[in-house]
Amino acid sequence: MSRWADQRRNPSAGRSAQSIRRRANHRRGRRGIPDGDEPSRAHLRVIDLRLVAPALVAWATAWIVLADSAMATTIMAVGVVVAFGVLLAMRRWRVAACGLVALSALACTTAHLQAASQGPLAQAGRDRSVVAIQGQVRSDPRELPSRFGSASHVVRIDVSRVDIAGVGWNVGCRVELSGHGDPGDAIAGLQVGQAVRLGGRADQPRQASQGLCARVALSASPQVIAPPGPMDSTINRMRSGLRDAMGWNSREQAGLVPSLVVGDTAGLPADLVDDFKASSLTHLTAVSGTNLTLMLVFFMAVARTAGVRGWWLRGLGVVVVAFFVVICRAEASVVRAAAMGLVALAATGRRGTGVAGLRQLSVAVWLVVLVDPWLARSWGFALSATATAGILWWAGLWQARMRRWAPGWLAESLCVPAAAQLATQPLITILSGEISVVGLGANMAAAPFVGPVTVLGLVAALISPVLGPLAQVMGWLAGCCVQPIILIAHLAASAPMATMTWPVSPGSITLLIIFCLMIALILGRLVGRRLGCLALAGVMVIACLWRPPLPGWPRDWQVVSCDVGQGDATLIRTGPRAAIVVDTGPEPDAMAACLTTAGVDTVPLLVLTHFHADHIDGTAGVLGSARVGQALVSPLASPASGAARVRSQLERAGVEIATASPGQEWAIGEGHWRTLQAGSGDVPGQPTSPGAGSESAENDASILGLAGNGDLNVLVTGDLEPDGQRNALREVPPQLLRADIVKVPHHGSARQSEDFLAATGARVALVSVGKKNGYGHPAAATLELLMRQQMTIMRTDEQGALAVARHSDRSLQVVSQR
Repeated sequence: MSRWADQRRNPSAGRSAQSIRRRANHRRGRRGIPDGDEPSRAHLRVIDLRLVAPALVAWATAWIVLADSAMATTIMAVGVVVAFGVLLAMRRWRVAACGLVALSALACTTAHLQAASQGPLAQAGRDRSVVAIQGQVRSDPRELPSRFGSASHVVRIDVSRVDIAGVGWNVGCRVELSGHGDPGDAIAGLQVGQAVRLGGRADQPRQASQGLCARVALSASPQVIAPPGPMDSTINRMRSGLRDAMGWNSREQAGLVPSLVVGDTAGLPADLVDDFKASSLTHLTAVSGTNLTLMLVFFMAVARTAGVRGWWLRGLGVVVVAFFVVICRAEASVVRAAAMGLVALAATGRRGTGVAGLRQLSVAVWLVVLVDPWLARSWGFALSATATAGILWWAGLWQARMRRWAPGWLAESLCVPAAAQLATQPLITILSGEISVVGLGANMAAAPFVGPVTVLGLVAALISPVLGPLAQVMGWLAGCCVQPIILIAHLAASAPMATMTWPVSPGSITLLIIFCLMIALILGRLVGRRLGCLALAGVMVIACLWRPPLPGWPRDWQVVSCDVGQGDATLIRTGPRAAIVVDTGPEPDAMAACLTTAGVDTVPLLVLTHFHADHIDGTAGVLGSARVGQALVSPLASPASGAARVRSQLERAGVEIATASPGQEWAIGEGHWRTLQAGSGDVPGQPTSPGAGSESAENDASILGLAGNGDLNVLVTGDLEPDGQRNALREVPPQLLRADIVKVPHHGSARQSEDFLAATGARVALVSVGKKNGYGHPAAATLELLMRQQMTIMRTDEQGALAVARHSDRSLQVVSQR
């Protein structure tokens, strides 16, 4: 009462005291220091997990409904309704709220699923009918490389009318349009917002959880019947203007800036994408919630420096996010990123970024699931939500401690990506089967540059339609800011211990989660000490540069079948750190990891049996990890795109290229190579044989070779099919087909000649194949055939990389990686 009386007598006294407290709190918040003496206590006081459970319930409900199982959906719906009624009767209001949220997710997801799976166009997809549709382009065209021929292009169309067998319907759904050859080239030229009319054959979507009612393969080029509207035209000009604004920059800078800023990945060089993947920086090659958060951190720091405060600051942040969503097309990944970015923005109130933001995150997850339930089955959404949760849980406390000795901008730039990386690493490992050892350091090093690049890129896009020269200046500056990120990716990807294989099982993933939590605990203790951070940085550098020997891996191996997924890669030892490499698999980082594990840094001979992607796309991993002397390639340059890509890579690296022909021999150190069969005598580099360009012709053009180390021989077969195998039986002397080991043709497909495999007399059959591949490899019939020949079957999908060596008693030792 006395205090109230004092304020009545002197109103300014209360206001002055309040102003003093507000100014003190403002200064404390500006320095990033939470209320109280101990940051962790203030951090713990704002923990509120009440909304986390309803958000997870909504997510799980949508995930189950999207499985499209009527029985599972019915059982769940009945269970939720009964539980909701019982909880209401028991007055368990908070738990009943979870039931209410589940009902909302159930209703919205069911409605979306019914809209996508019902109707004439969805039925046409199930019947694979020919359709004529009219609609509007709603996504940028994407190129999908093909293993066997020319690339195809895909684009998404919002359909307004469909005609099937002469009957027309007005509809409202989305389809995926694809095309090869001339129709594919026409798709590549489409612009978002154009109204088109087209015809093709409908089919069911590849995945039921994509929100598409069908996919349509074009039968002819689409007809543009109306240009984009004013909004779409403006956005198209901005995105095109950003690409044009990068004209003064290098190829890598010009490709990465539009990708990072607006999600335009068309200009990204393939080798840069590979290095970003190896260094766990892939999220920087597309729109992501972490990128938007880092951009907002930088933007709001600049705004604070300019004097913007309070709700004006947060309102300006909302405007930036809205512009970001519009210019990035408001696709599912963009909506997801914007939701996560707004959560981070909402959490930058007076308490600072912290676990209080988990309430906003929970609401955002629930609303996103209601609006676009297809995201419930999206790994991208899971990664975004998990990364944001990690930022909210750890980054605020880490920043407060680090600001004791470091500037605020540096603390934010380092702590935010570190928290996101640790939170998402278990999910990344589930997807890839690997741990990026360099990922944490690479993300922390690259983070300070993400905000400036994004802001400069958005400014360049915004002004490009009216101020082209100034946009080029902004684009050049964005390119300069992105160059350190490019250098970090290249350096991290070239580290000896860039990645390590990690088994994907419940037990191993649980162990990884515990390991990440331990690192987070240690990091939280060290960030407040300058010397602790320096020591941690030193440990990270040592971990990246030193690769421990693989336990049990024989030092005297003679042949290695690499674990490169669904593809082929074989090493034949020629010296202590040298090997002949036959094929390079589909992934450069997997190929590089195999060379590193085997201790190979010199490749005197690189043999590429044929030009399918699963045999050549890892070539960049060999060129980046070892010195290559000479390359031997198939005489059939088909598919032309693959042949041209490989030749370009080899020529840029200064590697001499030879075309294979029967009878060629190399003796290299301890190793040797002999070409037994190559194509069918076509002119080198010209696909002139009958059927050239078809998958079977390309497979049968595979180089058949006998390679070995000392007296241990391996027959490498590429993707030879029965015709090519029978041709070898006719043309190759029988004694040259004899080998200790046979690399089973075509990943163990069912298309095998038993006579050919019997003629090898091999004791060990190596099957290079990817786990759970979609081709059914290796076929059961082939495995039975190999067992009839009394061969020991070794598979990379089950056992990982395989090393073979001969003992002094001439017995063979096969060591598996797993």
